[in-house]
Amino acid sequence: MEARANGEGSTPLYLRVRDQLANQIEAGLLAANTRLPSERVLAESHGTTRVTTRLALAQLEAEGRIYRSNRRGWFVSPPRLVYNPTQDYSFSDNVTSQGRTPATETLEVTATEVAPWLANKTGLAVGDAIVRLRRRRQVDGRPVLVENIYLNPKRLPGIEQYDFNRSLWKLLREKYSVELQGKRIEMFPTALVDPQAEALGVNAGTAGLYVTRRSHDADGVFVEFDEEFWLHDTLSIQVEVQ
Repeated sequence: MEARANGEGSTPLYLRVRDQLANQIEAGLLAANTRLPSERVLAESHGTTRVTTRLALAQLEAEGRIYRSNRRGWFVSPPRLVYNPTQDYSFSDNVTSQGRTPATETLEVTATEVAPWLANKTGLAVGDAIVRLRRRRQVDGRPVLVENIYLNPKRLPGIEQYDFNRSLWKLLREKYSVELQGKRIEMFPTALVDPQAEALGVNAGTAGLYVTRRSHDADGVFVEFDEEFWLHDTLSIQVEVQ
């Protein structure tokens, strides 16, 4: 294999290994969530070194075709979840509508004060009361998202007592008659660091997508600021513009 690959033009060997694995994924020979053989086995089967194999796997990971789970190995990425950040719909409903299985885990609910960086994001004053909600979301048993949500307790009195494993926007609508309006959304690629990386079971530095959303009610009162830390291979951002 090594000798034949060396005669295939100037394409680096790791890209040829990448192409072979990508072709197997596209052909369905390696199905979604299939665990790949170990780096040693892959290196032997492709007639190359483990260093070359790691480069090929890193390329496939950067493309979102495979993902690495700490202490478990490499897996084929499932189809991306279609996500429209401008709409207020339940994460669970959205995942279920795409034939997938959702799960939500509340990691922390804390009454705290607005820090300077958060004051700039929310319009609240430094030192104002705020409720911080931290949740982990899963799709088909795989953690894909950690979110930090900051809620205005003046607009949402007693909010910290509710079950946050359910849909937040439904809770705001049913308990507080809040219809979120005037959203400001920002998103950009990032490298996931702890505690987000640890909560998602990936190494610090793993590629991610950072999404923030600030919302207020119909009267212009600040309601929530949401920070979302997504694994980069899990999401397809789709927004319809009329």
